[in-house]
Parts: sequence; structure tokens; C-alpha cells
Amino acid sequence: MPVHFLPLRSVIARSTSGLIAIAVPAAAIAAPRTTLVQCGAESCLRVTGKRAHIGVRVIIAGQMIPVKGGRSWRATLPLALARSATNARGDRLMITQIDPHTNGEVVKSVAVPPGAMGKRIALTTLEVHAY
Repeated sequence: MPVHFLPLRSVIARSTSGLIAIAVPAAAIAAPRTTLVQCGAESCLRVTGKRAHIGVRVIIAGQMIPVKGGRSWRATLPLALARSATNARGDRLMITQIDPHTNGEVVKSVAVPPGAMGKRIALTTLEVHAY
């Protein structure tokens, strides 16, 4: 039985054994995440994410930032740099991924941890998870 591709959000292929395989497009890769980490005597903002391949360039808040890793990447920013790069409310960073092979661009917004940018905020609820 030949493999059939359907034009959906993800591509679905049906094999001869009846199993279904789903291939997720690059635009559907999980959103980046941020966490506070200790770097030397001060705190830093760690941004992590996924990209389609290692050649995809990652731009954080309009600045080319060196990232570590392959398809799963991470970058650590000093809080001073992160504060200057957030949006007007100070709660989100813009992450742009540019694929030089296709000239494609994916822009995602990522939330920063509450209070990390030096602003006081009133929390409505606070969830604590223990593993």
C-alpha cells in the first residue's frame, strides 16, 4: 500500500500494517520556555526551545544571541539584557527562528517568570508542583 499524505496541520501517513505516523511541521514545534538560573553572583534568564535543524538561527528580542545545543537549544541571558529586551509590560520576549535554507521565519512570544524583570505583580493564584 502506498504512503498517502493529507494536507492537514500535520502530515499523516498510513503504513501497510495500519499504523499511523504523524510528522509535525517546524512551525508546530513546542513554544520556547524561560527559567531563572544562577550565573555567577547574579541571576540570569535561561531561554530554551526547539528548532527544525541545527542550521536555524535563533534571534532573541531582535538580537543574535549565541545558543548551545542542536535541535534542542538553550541560551543564557544576564537579567540586565533580558530586561531591556522584553515587551512594554515586561512579561514577554520575542524569539525569532530563521531557516537559511528556506528563508522561512518563525516568530514566537515566550513568557518570562513572574517578577523576574524587577516589577512587582499581584498574583491571583500560585500553583506549586512537587515531583
